[in-house]
Amino acid sequence: MAVCALTRTLGSLRLGSPAVVSPVPNLFPASKVISNALLQLPSALTLLPCRPVVTSVTLNAKFVSWKNVTKYTVKPVKMRKTGGRDHTGRIRVHGIGGGHKQRYRMIDFLRFRPEEETKPGPFKEKVVTVRYDPCRSADIALVAGGSRKRWIIATENMQPGDTILNSDHIGRMAVAAQEGDAHPLGALPVGTLINNVESEPGRGAQYIRAAGAGNVHSNGRPSVQC
Repeated sequence: MAVCALTRTLGSLRLGSPAVVSPVPNLFPASKVISNALLQLPSALTLLPCRPVVTSVTLNAKFVSWKNVTKYTVKPVKMRKTGGRDHTGRIRVHGIGGGHKQRYRMIDFLRFRPEEETKPGPFKEKVVTVRYDPCRSADIALVAGGSRKRWIIATENMQPGDTILNSDHIGRMAVAAQEGDAHPLGALPVGTLINNVESEPGRGAQYIRAAGAGNVHSNGRPSVQC
């Protein structure tokens, strides 16, 4: 039975030309045109065009702020005012804007910083000038010693031509420090008026740095008076 059925099926087959099927009309001609255009373009050009945007990275590429300066310099460094805007250009803090242009002067808050070519120990510096600093309330002083110059926080009665001493030695007897000298608190007598105090030796002044600020020394903690 199976052989007879297979014979009838093979006999019904014909070797004629295939029938022409009428094409089905495309209901979306616009999509067909777009698809054909995308197929003809190379793969690199199939990305949608984007609007050019100037970001903050491009604007800051040629600008050198005082925060990006790693080497110490006594020359004033340019500053850029934000006007209360963040990196996207939107105002985040209102009421900020205008004002006179300012330049930042790098302050060396670590007073006891001997030069590499000099011998270790106390060293003296001479006050070159005392001037107003637009970035802080206290005045600043340019001091020179050896082969370098640096800016420090000036005291109330500091004048050009004064000589200041910087030391890290704590002796058995208290020292009679002059105004502007830098000594460890353990080397100063109790009752000395101090300013620019650091929390740890070698960290730099962190406390009592504003204009008119001062404190009376009452103990011998291992902080440094500047």
